[in-house]
Amino acid sequence: MNEGECVTVFRVSVLRTLLVAISTFIAPPVLAQPDILILGDSQISFGAGKEYLRFFDQLSDRCKITPKRKKILSKLGDRETAAIGVRSTSLQSWTTPDGATKGAICDVDKKFGVNAGAYGIDGNPDRVFIQIGKGDAYQFCKPKQSAFVAMFEGGYYDPELLVLTFLGNSADRWANSPELALQDAYRTLEQIPDNIPCVFISSVPVYLKKTNDKRMKAQTEIARAFRKSGTQCAVVEGFNRKTRKKIEGKPVYFRRNDAGQVTDPHHPSPAAIRAFLDINSVDICDAVFSTLE
Repeated sequence: MNEGECVTVFRVSVLRTLLVAISTFIAPPVLAQPDILILGDSQISFGAGKEYLRFFDQLSDRCKITPKRKKILSKLGDRETAAIGVRSTSLQSWTTPDGATKGAICDVDKKFGVNAGAYGIDGNPDRVFIQIGKGDAYQFCKPKQSAFVAMFEGGYYDPELLVLTFLGNSADRWANSPELALQDAYRTLEQIPDNIPCVFISSVPVYLKKTNDKRMKAQTEIARAFRKSGTQCAVVEGFNRKTRKKIEGKPVYFRRNDAGQVTDPHHPSPAAIRAFLDINSVDICDAVFSTLE
């Protein structure tokens, strides 16, 4: 090898090293990629995350498994499942590249210093409270990028199945404007890579009927919007007559004080989440297998 060839080889080697370093800086690797990733709001971080992990870990037992479904299920690998719930967030929070709407995900909580609860990240099944933007596994906050774009860029997160569970923080927006619901659904599907199947599950009914009435209308609009926007994301309208009858207005499913009065009407208990998932099991299973097919 002559001197010129040596210089060329050296330059190529240096360039490769720089490219690897740059790509690592752009998208730090997730230490343990989940096969199934669940994203939601504070219902997830307040306890629903653990129940969702249990449900998806048990898919083969929860769902009617035909030979065809058994083959489809193999696409999920070991079905390692993780969940991240960020308080006061919505699909709009995840799809907006800047401003206060994105800030719901990226701004540091001034009181607690954390704004999310995570389960199953890096193989840890227990809930940990974290701040999005801090830590190797939560780098979703980059200038002029939405959290979804940052999450999926370069395969930083690359699940075999993405589950989205949102409703309450967009109830007014979706219930009052089918156009904005369609905008949120379209932007969501635009930013999720085409090779990642998706299931949208509306969040769990809360304590007050008036609140649930609004959320029911919002669910109708966002479900219609997703169906208009494409086939990548199957929809489960889990907020329905059966789940409302089971959970709505039932103090046993909500945090109470010593006098038995409900103190947190917005975050159902783990028992309520289990009831919600049990009632909707068939629909969730159908959605999962239809989107994986």
